[in-house]
Amino acid sequence: MSTSQRDPDGSKSLFRMLESAVSPIVSGDFGPPHRDRAAMSSRVSFSQLRLEAEVDRYRAECQWGKVLAVVEQMHAARIHEDDDYGMLLTAEVLLEECLLENMELLRSSTPLMDKTQPRLSKVKGHLNTILSRGLLTPRYLNEALLLTAKVHYVQARYRDAQGMCARVGLEELTQEDQPTYHLRLLAEAFVIKGLSLDHQTVSSVSRVRLSEREEESLSCFLRACDAALSYLQELDKMVSTPHSKTFKTSSGVSAVDVDLGYFLQAALQSAYLCLLQRGHLAQGAHQLRRVLRVVESRGSQSFRKCAAMKLAQVLLGSVSEDSYWLPLGPPPAAWLAREGAAASKDAIYPTVKPPQRYSTDGCFCPQDVVEEAVLLLLITESMTSGEAVISRLPDQNLARQSSLQDATSVYDLLTIGMARRGQYAELSECLERAMKFSFDEFHLWNQL
Repeated sequence: MSTSQRDPDGSKSLFRMLESAVSPIVSGDFGPPHRDRAAMSSRVSFSQLRLEAEVDRYRAECQWGKVLAVVEQMHAARIHEDDDYGMLLTAEVLLEECLLENMELLRSSTPLMDKTQPRLSKVKGHLNTILSRGLLTPRYLNEALLLTAKVHYVQARYRDAQGMCARVGLEELTQEDQPTYHLRLLAEAFVIKGLSLDHQTVSSVSRVRLSEREEESLSCFLRACDAALSYLQELDKMVSTPHSKTFKTSSGVSAVDVDLGYFLQAALQSAYLCLLQRGHLAQGAHQLRRVLRVVESRGSQSFRKCAAMKLAQVLLGSVSEDSYWLPLGPPPAAWLAREGAAASKDAIYPTVKPPQRYSTDGCFCPQDVVEEAVLLLLITESMTSGEAVISRLPDQNLARQSSLQDATSVYDLLTIGMARRGQYAELSECLERAMKFSFDEFHLWNQL
C-alpha cells in the first residue's frame, strides 16, 4: 500500500514537520529554549554581582588601577551601560590619583588649578555629566556629590564643598550591611565639612556664630576620626580573611600597603589637633587617649605612633604631677571649667560609627604623669627604631634623614621623662639601640 493510500494527509503532515524545523532558521532565531535563556540571564547577573563586589573591595583598599581594570570588564560585558556607574568609578580613580600626586600641595592648603591638573578637569567633566543626567541610584549619586565636594575643597571653594557635604546622605552611609569603603567615604565627608567650615572667612561673622561654627567643625572632626578608625579595622578584617577564592589570588594587598591619602590622615588627626590648637589641653589629651585605646589595625600603626608621641608631649609639657588624672577617667571638672566646657566633647557629640576598643579589665594603668609619658615613649621608640632607615645609599638619604628626625624627637622626650626619675641606666639602653642608625650623628651620640 502506498503512503498516500495509508495517509492521505501524510504529505501535509510532513510539510508541517519540515516547516516547524526550518522556521527558526528562516527567521534567524537560534536562541536557546526558555530554560537556557534563564540560565544565561542568571550567569550574567552573577557576573555583574561578582564584578561589583570586586569594585567595592578595590575601592575599600584604594587599589585604583584594579578599579579601572574592572570598569573595562564591565564595559566589555555591557554591564551598567544604561547608567553612569562606570563614569563615576573613572572619575574617582582620576581624582584619587591626582590627590596622591599632590600631597604636599594639599598639606600646604595650596589650591589645585585646572591648568596644571588636566586630570582634575576630566574629573569635573565626568561629575557634571553624572549629576546633570541623574541616571544613578541615590546611593551612587551621593558618592558623586562627595567626589564633587573633594574637588571643590582642593580648589579652595570651601563654601561649595560644605554645601555638597550637606547634600550627601550620611545617614545612608551608616546603615548596616554597607560596603567597607562607605566608612572611608563617611570619614572623608565629615572631615571635608569640618575643614571647609574652618577655612571660611570670619571677618563678618559674630562671636556667637563663630563659636557655633567651631563647635560644628569639632563635631565633624570627632565623627570623622571614629569613622576612619572603624574603616581601618574593617579593612584589616577584609584583607586578613578574604570572602572568596576569587579574592585570594586577585587581592593580595595588606592594609599596611594602603596609602591613606590626605583626607583619611586629616580625619584621624584633626580632632585632637583642633582641640590642642584652641588651648583645650585636657580634652585634647582625652581624645588622644581615646584613639590609643582603639583596637589596633595594621593600617593605623603610623597614626598610633604620631598620637602616642603627641600625647607624651602634652603630658610632659603641660600636665603637672598634682593635676594629673588617670587615663581611663574623664578630664577633671576643674580642667573642663578652665576650657569653657561642662563635659568632654566625645560625650556631647556621640559618634555615628564607634570603632572597637580594647577592654580595660585587668589592664595596666599608669599612676602618674611621668609613668604614662615614659610608657608611651617606650612604645613609640620601639616602633621608630624598628622602622629606621639604615641604608647610606644616596637615594635613601631623604628617607634616612626623616626617620632619624622622628627618632631624635622620641629620644629627646625620653631623656626628659627618664631624667625626672633618675632612670639613666634605662635611658642609656634606649640610646644604645639608636646607635645602629645614628652613625656620624652628633646629637644622639652626645646624649649617650
